[in-house]
Amino acid sequence: MVLKEILKKTFIFAAIIILVVFFVSFLLIGMTPEIMLVFEIFILSFFVTVIQHLVKQVICTYSVINIMIEYFSVSVFVFLYGYFVEWFFKSNWWMAFVYVAIVYVPAYFLDMVVVKKDIDYINAQLERRRECN
Repeated sequence: MVLKEILKKTFIFAAIIILVVFFVSFLLIGMTPEIMLVFEIFILSFFVTVIQHLVKQVICTYSVINIMIEYFSVSVFVFLYGYFVEWFFKSNWWMAFVYVAIVYVPAYFLDMVVVKKDIDYINAQLERRRECN
């Protein structure tokens, strides 16, 4: 529970710092390819988070199916977005699916570890309460 909150706050804080630094750079020197890339990544992140939220609203009984739907939805969006901002060419469209997998697999396993620790913590709290009663 604590680790998840620390990671979440760290990533949010880092994102704010990055956005502020690049926004100030944009104001001082104008739009460069690097600044544009950072803004494109933040826009992509926002839409991926919205897609994840929407997929989680369509809860299926099988979590594996939910993960597959989420992965496929996000991959297709990353491909389309990347194609329009010229990250991908017609010849390497499949790279969007690889990039998403490279991010999703470690994130999924990290989330599993954090959730397991949360469950263990909650179970320990429940056991402590039972012992007190």
